[in-house]
Amino acid sequence: MRYREPPSGAGEAVADALHGARTSDVAAGRTTRPPAAPPTERILAALPGSRPLLIVVWGLVPWLNLAAVALLAPSWPGGIPWGEVLNRTATSFAVVLSLWGVSRITEELRRLQVRLTDSVEEARPDVEHLFRGLDSVTAPLVLLAATGVVLPLDEMVRAEPGAALIQGVTWVVIGIPLCTAFWVYVALQLGLIRLGRGHVTLRDYDGDRTLGLQPVGRLAFTGFWLILGSVGPVVLTGLSDLPVTLVGAGVLVAAVALFFLSLSDLHRQMVAVKERERAQATELYRQAYRDLRGAPTLDVLQQHAGLLGAAESLERRAERIQEWPFDEGTFARVVTIASSAGATILARLLLAPTGL
Repeated sequence: MRYREPPSGAGEAVADALHGARTSDVAAGRTTRPPAAPPTERILAALPGSRPLLIVVWGLVPWLNLAAVALLAPSWPGGIPWGEVLNRTATSFAVVLSLWGVSRITEELRRLQVRLTDSVEEARPDVEHLFRGLDSVTAPLVLLAATGVVLPLDEMVRAEPGAALIQGVTWVVIGIPLCTAFWVYVALQLGLIRLGRGHVTLRDYDGDRTLGLQPVGRLAFTGFWLILGSVGPVVLTGLSDLPVTLVGAGVLVAAVALFFLSLSDLHRQMVAVKERERAQATELYRQAYRDLRGAPTLDVLQQHAGLLGAAESLERRAERIQEWPFDEGTFARVVTIASSAGATILARLLLAPTGL
């Protein structure tokens, strides 16, 4: 596959042209699949009422859980602990962010597929096949069931079947958007891994520092923020619940690993393009200085001034090329945030037994 940057300002024209070409594709026997819709998108589309209202109602479920738990918790004589309130707030935020994030990623992925269709040699169905499984119902349900077995374990160990039942029922409701969001993130990153490992040949550098891959990096970063923003606060506010902490920490570790793995192949190819640009500059320098070493005079230097200028220009061009499909500042923030979140969770885990 080969990346070719579309003309500036032609994004809408490309999309219209590809949409118009769908009819000819069908006539020629080349059909594309209908847009993938993750389970939560299907549920929201099927339910009556406005979409924002449905998302808000879904996000209030953790508070119903807290009310039910409070009825079974006579050990809270001083009222509901502040930590429980913070945890339900974080969980509500995670539900709302998951529902919004899945919709955002789905829409951005559709635009990315249009862009890639114009940028690679393969047809639209081949590009869509890279991100297969995004609309899977089975995968989120498997995650939902597996996690639903783990989360009530602490209540079962304490012989609190009522609390375990509330935990399980609540998880069935809020786990659907959370598991769907995680699966959409996994499917997205797997698609980017396939893209990077599909013998992708990047176009030659023409001034775009990201070599035309900025939309890929932007989408990967959107998915990363979705998982970090939804799971991180839940883990930090739920450290007293060991199953929640272990599941959340596992999700965060997997998310970070997939994020860098999905872009590692594209990173290597971007580095290869940068090295090719550098090699061209080095060859010009070598040609110029070969004659200068034989006759180090001002006349010879002036004769090769143009060659040296071209080499210097190529060298500057090479140094402008980014090694990741997003700017270096974004990459540094990802590393900083990921490491800080990991250190904070580890510190809270170590201090939790002391009550600090």
